Amino acid sequence: MTNEQPGEPLGYGVVANVCRETAHGEGGLEIRQGLKHFGPGAKLWIAPPRWHPRGNAVVVGRHRGGGRRYVTLVTRIRFLENFRVRAVHSPALLRALSHPEPGFEQDGGLWTAEQARAFAAFHTSHRLEVRTDGPDRIDALVSDPPPMELVHQDTVYHLAHFNAYVARYSSQPPPVETPTP
Repeated sequence: MTNEQPGEPLGYGVVANVCRETAHGEGGLEIRQGLKHFGPGAKLWIAPPRWHPRGNAVVVGRHRGGGRRYVTLVTRIRFLENFRVRAVHSPALLRALSHPEPGFEQDGGLWTAEQARAFAAFHTSHRLEVRTDGPDRIDALVSDPPPMELVHQDTVYHLAHFNAYVARYSSQPPPVETPTP
């Protein structure tokens, strides 16, 4: 792909920033500044998923240690914020998105403008993975804080617990407290 006119974008991508504080460990109780490879607020370009990502994304950005070279890594989407669509003007960035590090099976590297807008809008409002007590696995994300009820295949699930990672739902309604006289 060549850039025939100066200033004309090579394509579109989804951009996000690394969260200032990221929750790790059991229940999200260990708080870190940014990520191991990317500092807090670092600008990352998200490659379009080529497999079912289950909360992960292939990202391209400049490493925390400095340097001008782009690096490609897989990270959890929950560690990213401020999703938006931006035009790609840099041929080096286009190469990094199109030809990731060895081991990443991927081609293309750019989103259509419509796909990018839909992905950014969805991940701006949906932050927590859903888990249920039933045999059905619900592959979804919900907002933070999560809704009190979730309906899936005619079953109503009630919020039982949530933390920095997951919203857990139960098919059993919450217990009703009887007022004391």
